[in-house]
Amino acid sequence: MSLPVAAVVVTWEGGAATDRCVESLLHQDHPPGEVIVVDNASGAPERARLASGVGRRAGVRLLLLDDNRQFAGGLNAGARAALAAGAERVLLLNNDTVLAADALGRLADALDQHPATGIAGPRVVDLRHPGRVLSVGERHSLPLLCVPRTLLRHRGPIDRPYAVSGIMGCAMLVTRACFEAVGGFSEEIAVYYEDVDFCLAARARGFGALVEPRAVVWHDGLRGFARGLTPWAAYLKARNPWLVVRRHGGVGALLGFVPVYAAMVASSAALYALRGRGDVAGALGRGAVAGLRAAAGGAPGVVQAPRARG
Repeated sequence: MSLPVAAVVVTWEGGAATDRCVESLLHQDHPPGEVIVVDNASGAPERARLASGVGRRAGVRLLLLDDNRQFAGGLNAGARAALAAGAERVLLLNNDTVLAADALGRLADALDQHPATGIAGPRVVDLRHPGRVLSVGERHSLPLLCVPRTLLRHRGPIDRPYAVSGIMGCAMLVTRACFEAVGGFSEEIAVYYEDVDFCLAARARGFGALVEPRAVVWHDGLRGFARGLTPWAAYLKARNPWLVVRRHGGVGALLGFVPVYAAMVASSAALYALRGRGDVAGALGRGAVAGLRAAAGGAPGVVQAPRARG
């Protein structure tokens, strides 16, 4: 028998995407006991829309944060509220995800069958291109931290759960014991690589991760070094790998990480510059400098979240 599950959806100016995610949760074959929608200080129009829409649905609780704590902070606020209410497992979601009707039940069953596991993840598929699989488990290696996930992707069995070193952060089912042992997501990292950091910390504390490939979640919003970056995202994508290596690696990991990182960031900056996006190329450079400074013992600095509308 599966333990009580709550779902946490973190959103900021999410609009219809947030509604779509919540609806998919409410229509699960085995729905969560509670859906907590964490709003990261959206503007007044979006908050009013949430309150009059999904906020009125049975089984949905709105958690309205006074400041934008970004993705990691929103996950932490929602997960801690869920655990305080008695949940033993928390399904943590980006608002731009949609779950197949049996996804949560399959993830819960996988954890039931592997009680030493702390994290279960689904097969993640591109919402706009359903034939494209984005993730069936991650290979987390500090030297290869910046290598595109498609080059390191798992190609495991499709009919049963299997162990992986990490789960893509847009959708993960986490046990209470695992979340509490890790202490939540790093709010210093904020967004981008916060999932890698969490999975590495969980593994260091004895909690495994697995993928249930028959549980399908569609995701709309993947950004990599080659495409889709805004200056804000580019800065974080360049800064945060340094923070992960600082937290989890030694000198050996750093020596392996630096040349791969340098090649990825330099080639990405050049690509964006050729596209006429000097703002993104410059943000990658600033992020690299900030990350190197943090790896050397300095403060990583606070990154302001985008401003709300209205």
